[in-house]
Amino acid sequence: MAGFPPEVFAMHARPLATAIAVALAPGLLLIAAAAQAAPDPADARSLDSVEVKGQIFYRDRTDEPATLVYDLEYFQRFEPLTVGDMLKRVPSVAFLSDVLEYDGVRLRGLDPGYTQILINGKRVPGGGFDRSFFVDRIPAELVERIEIIRSASADRSGDAVAGSLNIVLRDGYALEGGYIRAGGLHYNDDEFEPSVSAVWGGEALGGRLLLGANAQGRRNPKQKYSQRFDEPNGELDNTEVQTDVRSGEDYSFNADYSTEVGEGRLALNAYFVRTDRLQDEDSVEFVEGIETPDNIDVVNINDLDIRTDNWSIGSEYEFPMAGGETRIRFGLAGFDDRQDELEDEFEYLRDDLPFPDDDRFTGDRVVLDIEDREFSAELRHERDVADMKLKFGVDYTRKGRDTSILSARNRFNIPDAPAPRPTIPGDFNEFEAEPGGINTIDEDRVEPFVKLNGESGALEWQVGLRYQYTDLDIFDATVE
Repeated sequence: MAGFPPEVFAMHARPLATAIAVALAPGLLLIAAAAQAAPDPADARSLDSVEVKGQIFYRDRTDEPATLVYDLEYFQRFEPLTVGDMLKRVPSVAFLSDVLEYDGVRLRGLDPGYTQILINGKRVPGGGFDRSFFVDRIPAELVERIEIIRSASADRSGDAVAGSLNIVLRDGYALEGGYIRAGGLHYNDDEFEPSVSAVWGGEALGGRLLLGANAQGRRNPKQKYSQRFDEPNGELDNTEVQTDVRSGEDYSFNADYSTEVGEGRLALNAYFVRTDRLQDEDSVEFVEGIETPDNIDVVNINDLDIRTDNWSIGSEYEFPMAGGETRIRFGLAGFDDRQDELEDEFEYLRDDLPFPDDDRFTGDRVVLDIEDREFSAELRHERDVADMKLKFGVDYTRKGRDTSILSARNRFNIPDAPAPRPTIPGDFNEFEAEPGGINTIDEDRVEPFVKLNGESGALEWQVGLRYQYTDLDIFDATVE
């Protein structure tokens, strides 16, 4: 090392060499031990060839560039219970919530109202102001494949701004024979939820018939603990201990029948899905984080009882006509949703008397009832024109929805209550309609369309036009 006396270099070299030797010593000892433990080559035995098989499952490839198809082979390795379990494995699909169920499908990050949900290619009525449909209520046993249509097209409704999600149920050609499947899930709160399903398909009544039924228990218990501070890195203000249990049962049934009639094929299908669910959420807040009965500040009890029915019946006849294929389709779908929510809140420590002497009781109850019916009809024709495909037709939809939202409230300040305290939390004397809560919606929609698509070398193209006319009548009984 130029610039340093030899004795300085020697002084620094010895500690460095010592450090290297110390660092390498354990590795050298391990190598020596491994060499001593190595088996004698004479004791080695010949083995048969070892074959490792592996396969990556991809979605199906289709001729339609805007459509992605995921079939049973893609999903079966995950053993999904519901359509929500299936969709959470699909790229670009997200949900608003996964508390018990995967509700509110979101494509491309947009709200569920911008995603159109189809079952067997037909729109289904849903709840809420955006008519979103909770796909998690359909069991996986009934599904043949899931299609994601990424862009709008003239032969599809313009409601699908973010895209369409088509749930294709099994038909009579999907199965020869039948099976019964039973199982159950055990949860960390020592509850057990069973599930059973049965599917049969084969020749019957001069055609192909498929019948399927499913019943499964659902549960999601959660324990939550929160600490709240008056400011970042400040003093502990209060703590909250919360239990949140979502439990229920889902029941479903589907049927599909198809047969040859004349020169065409007639198909009949139906499905029914019922959801019974209870959401039980209870919490206790403690002041200053001291979790003793004397420091209980607020007790909140929130129960939501849900029963929802989705059903549909439909018919379809496809036959050759005028050098092409013509399809006529009729369908009737229903959506019935009843929700009863109760929230009671007890406040303590507004005076010097601790729990169980409360100072204020607040009770809220909201009852929601929706009945929705939707009739649809479709006529379309498809044929070849030179090297192109021409498709044209008209869709008609008639929808009627009756909504009732009633609420009741109780407020009592103790001991200055203006009226006797209810003997049971949740007792209410009178219900009133929420603003806009009693209404009727009637909608008629007519949508003619035409579409032409073809190929030019490596380029696929399509051009089309869809016209949508909607006549909407809304009656609000809460407005004079």
